[in-house]
Amino acid sequence: MTIGQYRTPPNYVEPIVEGTNTSQSYYRFFQAVDQGIPPALETAVTVGGSPFTYTAQHGGFMIITGGMVSDVSFVRGTSYTTGQTAGVFPLSFGDQLVVTYSGAPTMTFVPT
Repeated sequence: MTIGQYRTPPNYVEPIVEGTNTSQSYYRFFQAVDQGIPPALETAVTVGGSPFTYTAQHGGFMIITGGMVSDVSFVRGTSYTTGQTAGVFPLSFGDQLVVTYSGAPTMTFVPT
């Protein structure tokens, strides 16, 4: 089995209790959550033209390395210049990173 199968919540027809015990599907799901098993592997982000805007589809961290980056801004309603050109940036669902560059950086998203 893959990590994703353990992390996926059982569907609504799956009983949470079988007899007097937690069902196997729910037990594995709760165990994965408790142990902090990641919901998915990291993914490489294809960087478009500058300035490039990335919108998080779920919580996680964006890792930005290399390239010729001149500005990274964080947007959650209001835009904030981070003062950094590389590093790890935490994101929640809907948050945006705007990356301005003259040489494309490598960007990797790590879900939480």
